[in-house]
Amino acid sequence: MNAAKQQNVLAGQTSLARKVFRVVPIQERWSAHDIFNSLVAAEATGAQFSAVRRGLGELKEAGLIREPVNGHYQRTAITIKPPREQSMSQETTSAVVAIKNPKISALDTLAVLSGEVIRFSEEVAQRMKKLATRIEEVALSVETEREANAEALDKFKQLQSLLKGF
Repeated sequence: MNAAKQQNVLAGQTSLARKVFRVVPIQERWSAHDIFNSLVAAEATGAQFSAVRRGLGELKEAGLIREPVNGHYQRTAITIKPPREQSMSQETTSAVVAIKNPKISALDTLAVLSGEVIRFSEEVAQRMKKLATRIEEVALSVETEREANAEALDKFKQLQSLLKGF
C-alpha cells in the first residue's frame, strides 16, 4: 500500500479508528491492551476497550494494520512503486499490449480483460460480505444497548412513582 492510498483508506474510517491508527506502532507489535492503555494515557479517547478492539478490526480489514502474532498489531508497511506501475496492473498492461500487437488475437485480449473483471467482482463480493457482517455486529450491539436502556427506563419509572408517593 502506498502513502496516498493509505491516507484515502484512513479517511474513510471512523474517528475512533483513526485515533487508534495513530497509536499503533510501525516497527513493534503491541497487544490490544497496550494500544488501549496508550490511548487512555494520551487522553485521546474515552472509548471502552471493546470499541478499541472493534477499531483495530476495522483497520485490519482495511489493510492499514496487520496482526503478525495473534492479538498483537502493527502498521502495514508503505510500499513505494514507480508511478507507471502504480497506475496500471499487469493484466491491464498486457491487455493494452495485446490490443496494439496484431499478432495477439482480440479473443485473447478479451480473455485477459474478462479474467480481470472476474477477479474484481470476487473482491467486491468479499468486501460486501465483510461489510454486511460488520453491520450485523453493530445492529446486535444497538439492540443490546436498547434493551439495557429499556430496563433502566423501567427502573426509573418505578423510582419516580415511589418518589411521588412521598
